[in-house]
Amino acid sequence: MVQRGLFAFLLAATAGTCAAAEPAQDLRRWSEDFSDPARFAKDWAPYGFLAEAIDAKHPLGKSVSGAQSRPEWWQLVEGALRAQNFKEEKHPAGITHKVAGGDIRMRCRIKLPAGGMAQITIRGDNPIVERNFHVAVFRLQTQSVSAADNDVIHPKDSPEAAAMKARGEWNRKFFIPKTEKREVAPDVWHEVIVEMRGLEMTAFVDGEKALTYKTLCGDVEKTSIGLAGGSSKTADQMTFFDDIRFEPLE
Repeated sequence: MVQRGLFAFLLAATAGTCAAAEPAQDLRRWSEDFSDPARFAKDWAPYGFLAEAIDAKHPLGKSVSGAQSRPEWWQLVEGALRAQNFKEEKHPAGITHKVAGGDIRMRCRIKLPAGGMAQITIRGDNPIVERNFHVAVFRLQTQSVSAADNDVIHPKDSPEAAAMKARGEWNRKFFIPKTEKREVAPDVWHEVIVEMRGLEMTAFVDGEKALTYKTLCGDVEKTSIGLAGGSSKTADQMTFFDDIRFEPLE
């Protein structure tokens, strides 16, 4: 009995050691082809705003993330990641993956519906809005590409900012400072690359430079990348992502 108990103890200890020895993901260089549901569930974190509890304090509705998120927002379908937006919701759902690095490149394939939108966000400790948030945003639409950014509505030390904070409102504005016209065919795959060098974001679509934009604070250390799909207020839409590769710029 003693020998059997000792064997069981050693086996459990060995199993624990093997599990602990599993190498951590290299957040500076990784790829994702959405072929492994278990890995997807482990590495990606969904979030969004439900079409309920919309009021002055919560203009986008109830915020949810993780297991509380609607499963319909993000699903693996035929070896790709499918994003769904729903017209009754005020904001497209998002999903994030942890990263690390300063000057970085993200490459992926995207398929849009007619009139649709796909968004790639680069995130870090944003010193302007004073939270871990977007520091660079690229949007792909069927008629254009654009850059978005974030700033404060009122100076952070102003009475107006203090009043907004007391009311529980965001002293933050999301704006689109640059747009370039571009025909992007719907319902076919497009290769998209987003690079960050210091403050400058450069985006390529199907091998061609599509947009450059000097961000307000994109030179911070990156902490995650985000995806979002859909922008219609009149119809539910599906957007697809696949073959993501994240790496440092040499």
